[in-house]
Amino acid sequence: MPKDSVAARASASSCRRAQDRTHTQCQLGRRAGLRLTLRAVREATYKTQVDVALALGTDQGEVSRIERREDVRLSALRRYAEALGAQCEVVFVCPKTGHRITIAEPK
Repeated sequence: MPKDSVAARASASSCRRAQDRTHTQCQLGRRAGLRLTLRAVREATYKTQVDVALALGTDQGEVSRIERREDVRLSALRRYAEALGAQCEVVFVCPKTGHRITIAEPK
């Protein structure tokens, strides 16, 4: 068996394990309030940066930049979420009262 195919299978297997780990973290995060990076959420949906770029009508490099930004516009987050087949919600959490207020999308 050629070395390249062994290395490719090992790399694909490693990638699947990382995606499964991220998917599990995302599932746990839903219950435990875990905070994940945009990259981790994308990986949990089994999408690549190229998949997201095609859905956004941009290139892979721009998706990489979005994922690394410290400050992302809400409109960009909403489009990114849609590219993943998700919705972006803004929730204000009031720690003193325990209230969670979901902010409506502008019409």
